[in-house]
Amino acid sequence: MAKIENQKILRLTDKTYNDVMPDFITEDVVEVQRAKLIYYKWVSRLMTLLTTISLAYMVCTTLVLLKLVPQIIIDAQIFVLFSDSDSYVKREYIDIRMESRQKIMENFIQQYIELRNTYIRDAEEMKKRWAWGGLVSYLSTRKLYDEFAKEYPKLQKKMDQEKSSRSVEILSLERSGGEKSRIWKVEFKTYDYTYGNTMEYSSTQDIEPKIIERYWTVQIGCRASPNRRIAYKRLINPLGFYVYSYYQSEIEN
Repeated sequence: MAKIENQKILRLTDKTYNDVMPDFITEDVVEVQRAKLIYYKWVSRLMTLLTTISLAYMVCTTLVLLKLVPQIIIDAQIFVLFSDSDSYVKREYIDIRMESRQKIMENFIQQYIELRNTYIRDAEEMKKRWAWGGLVSYLSTRKLYDEFAKEYPKLQKKMDQEKSSRSVEILSLERSGGEKSRIWKVEFKTYDYTYGNTMEYSSTQDIEPKIIERYWTVQIGCRASPNRRIAYKRLINPLGFYVYSYYQSEIEN
């Protein structure tokens, strides 16, 4: 570039600036900064990977739990009364192999016989017991209930005509054929409170009924099935008790 006479070169200067040479960035500093960048980059990738795995695990666990929820059954507990001097009350988890299984089976057998033979003068109550969908049908096989359904209208009609009611007293209950037998023999007594065909019965009248006592024997076949342990009826029938055979006959005095 040509030099012009009387030419001056102007520049801005900072009076407070110390004329000190700046520090130079060495290769070691660059390598350290690069190593830190690589370290934090891989740490962030690792945290992202772990977060993704955790979310996937939570989603899978939630789906599994949602699938298992309908199959979850909370085991109830039962308190069994004993008459011996060692223990009056025993708490057990309800299970088909529980120690008190036989005692519970005996109790259900007695209740079943009482349900089939007890009669009260309340049409709605008897319908809940004897009609389809009632307790007798629930504790019986379909074939056995169909046989009962043919007989109970006759008994109901007879009891209504005589203005009668019937109660049951269990006399004896034992297995028939060994400890593992499913056949039970039961003897019981019924009390028929009869007011007669011609008498007008009213709840306000003080009428002494005629009591007729009858003795009966029953051969009853029953078992416990886990398939009948419906969740919302487990407290009604915890062992899945049901009756598959029932033969009842009157004992002549």
